[in-house]
Amino acid sequence: MIATILPGSSNFHAVGYNERKVSKGVARLIEILNFGSIGTFGKPTPDELVKYLQEYSSSNERIQKAQFHLAISCKGKEMSENELLDFAHKYLKERGYMKPGQPILVYSHYDTSNTHLHIVTSRIDPNGRKINHDNECRRSQEVIDRILGTDRRKKVEKDFEAAKQYTFSSFAQFKAIMSSMGYEVYEKDDTVYIKRGGRVQMKVPFADFNSLYKYGATDKSRARQLRSILIKYRDTCTDKEELKKELKSKLGVDIIFFGKKDAPYGYMLVDHSRKMVFHGARILAVNELLDFATPQERFDRI
Repeated sequence: MIATILPGSSNFHAVGYNERKVSKGVARLIEILNFGSIGTFGKPTPDELVKYLQEYSSSNERIQKAQFHLAISCKGKEMSENELLDFAHKYLKERGYMKPGQPILVYSHYDTSNTHLHIVTSRIDPNGRKINHDNECRRSQEVIDRILGTDRRKKVEKDFEAAKQYTFSSFAQFKAIMSSMGYEVYEKDDTVYIKRGGRVQMKVPFADFNSLYKYGATDKSRARQLRSILIKYRDTCTDKEELKKELKSKLGVDIIFFGKKDAPYGYMLVDHSRKMVFHGARILAVNELLDFATPQERFDRI
């Protein structure tokens, strides 16, 4: 479960963003709460929704960007739309956004493979007070864990033990495994920090990793197979995000890129089916991997 807090604004541009999705047929307004009787026959226009939110938020003139825009998504279709909406209600209540009179818009989006909702409301409560936003990202994750009954410490320990079962020969490769599981890992002062949800969840002595490295264990046959797979999917995908998605969903292989988002200098492959990590440069050079031209276009260049 992921809750992403999107940028605020003074003009509630999130309404226009979601309504454009609706007009394209890839989203639907599934819930509208506490907007009074605005709109003809109870169906307000996007401009009327924005105007109402701005007037409601004017009760506290100190808040310049009152928009609260949240995206909540689950893994794939593990939750139905109604189940995710129920989760969203619990999340908003825990965060202080479900007091009587709080105007809320909930849109369901259908342009990705996972069930996800977008929520638009104001950071000001019905009494004109700003809703607490201190340490927002950390508190957001704590709310998710509380609702789901997740013991974050036990989960991190379980994932760490699972990562140790992979074949890897460097700390960078271990980081790639944990990154594929959604963690940020870094080393400082001979200590490895494992971070998720904006906070450090676990600390491990760096020396403990020496016994985990498995040198000279590269499966050359699998490496050749992965090279053919990468070339095949590269030639059918339009960009690296689609490539990552296809390899993960169809083959259980994660690509972890290094460097700038738009200009990575390298990558690693985490092969979950074989529990192995491969250095990308030894499979296919990154510039070749990201050459999304068609085979004919490459031939014409040559």
